Amino acid sequence: MKKVSFYTLGCKVNQYETNAMTQKFQEAGYKIVNMNESIADIYIVNTCTVTNMSDRKSRQVLRRLKDKNKDAIVVAVGCYAQVAKQELEDMSEIDIALGNEEKKDIVQYVEKYIEEKNKLIEIDDI
Repeated sequence: MKKVSFYTLGCKVNQYETNAMTQKFQEAGYKIVNMNESIADIYIVNTCTVTNMSDRKSRQVLRRLKDKNKDAIVVAVGCYAQVAKQELEDMSEIDIALGNEEKKDIVQYVEKYIEEKNKLIEIDDI
């Protein structure tokens, strides 16, 4: 059973959406683990871009996770991912970047990545 961990930055909407993504992974048979207590196979970071500081914090968290487990799949979702598509494409630590519209299908995107092992950037312009 693959283990998934979540890190959420920003607003209450992000908290709500992280809860929804957590439920989707649980329903698909994944085990949810606490990032601070366990090594995960998949790390999901629900990013924020309200301030320059939140942009920086999003990048720091994403980079740090690959250090925690070099074989883990690191996924950037949310507002920062939505507005910084090119920057995320250039970050070697990120395996998948999804915009706000793609969050609802996150399990399918992760499973596609697991099958194909190709960096996956799916962000529709809004």
